[in-house]
Amino acid sequence: MKKYSTFLFALIVCSSFSIGCGESGPAPDLAGKSVGDLNAADTKAELKARLQEIADTGTAGSAVVGLKESIESLKSTDGAVADELLSLYNQLESATDKSKIKSLASSMAAKL
Repeated sequence: MKKYSTFLFALIVCSSFSIGCGESGPAPDLAGKSVGDLNAADTKAELKARLQEIADTGTAGSAVVGLKESIESLKSTDGAVADELLSLYNQLESATDKSKIKSLASSMAAKL
């Protein structure tokens, strides 16, 4: 009886390792895409929300990843605003003072 229970236990453990090891769906095509492209906001509202979050915290850091790509995508629909935002983005990217970051991000969000 002891051998049977040990065998059964081993069978259950081995079976549990194989569950979910089947073929999955196709992987997304990420070849040639930068982190910025993957983090780009899809809409003006999403971009504005991200800028507002930066303005609220005063911390840019990794939060700016993808902003440039999002702003550049606006060029096709609103070139003048995109150019203004890119100019402010360059300042935001190099800013280190919390109040300056808040001010720039708020200004950018207001333009959207």
